[in-house]
Amino acid sequence: MRKERERLLQIIHLCSTIDKRGVDPFEVDVKQKLEALRKYLPDWESFGDLCLDAEALNKLSRVIELQGSWLKFRSSLLYVDPFLIEFKVKNLEVKTLFEIFVKAWKPIVEIEQLSPQRVMEAVDYWNKLPPIRQRLRRMPFPPGLRPGSLTLGDMLRQGFLSEHEFTEVLQTFWQELTQKAACQERIPYWSFIYAESYEETVARAYLTSFLITYGYATLEVEPLSEEKYLRPNKEIKPLPMTGRVVSVPISIEYRSWREAWEAKHLE
Repeated sequence: MRKERERLLQIIHLCSTIDKRGVDPFEVDVKQKLEALRKYLPDWESFGDLCLDAEALNKLSRVIELQGSWLKFRSSLLYVDPFLIEFKVKNLEVKTLFEIFVKAWKPIVEIEQLSPQRVMEAVDYWNKLPPIRQRLRRMPFPPGLRPGSLTLGDMLRQGFLSEHEFTEVLQTFWQELTQKAACQERIPYWSFIYAESYEETVARAYLTSFLITYGYATLEVEPLSEEKYLRPNKEIKPLPMTGRVVSVPISIEYRSWREAWEAKHLE
């Protein structure tokens, strides 16, 4: 009887798994399981065996209920078994399959082109336009002066900044450069002018240019890598007014600052 009891437990476990996990209930051969229960029923002697038989029968009835629900759901969606479709397609002749494909195929075709008439209209339009200089003369200019540049000398003459205050700013900036470059005697240009905001970075680059111009620091450019370094001077060394003077333009683009900002915040 031990073997029959194990068989009952297997039926109960299988039906419970189908119910809890939502597996296809048709995976259970209900007819075969009911025949097994009918076969084992006369041999049960204890109350526990009868309880197991009743539980197995109850679980099988739940599977039958699930099968009915699946049939109603699939019929409402006009469900077709994919294996049945695959079987039918494989058994179709090539000619029949081709005819079905041609009937169902609805390609979308779009053609865009310029007609000769439209091309002539465009050429005629451009030929009738007056010259660009004549058209620019008709454009009104805004009142007031055109935008220009303001040098440090202009700011000093107009009283926006005193020479004493600017010298103090440069002295403080030069001391900061000296402290940061103390270990290796020089510091990468971008490492020194970098700040947490783009506006402050541009301001630091502007002050750095005066450090170099007024002899507070020296700009060194590696010939191969083109890396730029700042070396603070222990004494002020004004640039020579005669001889060969090299000017190094450095672009402070927002994209370059953004890349430096992201790299610093990823560390």
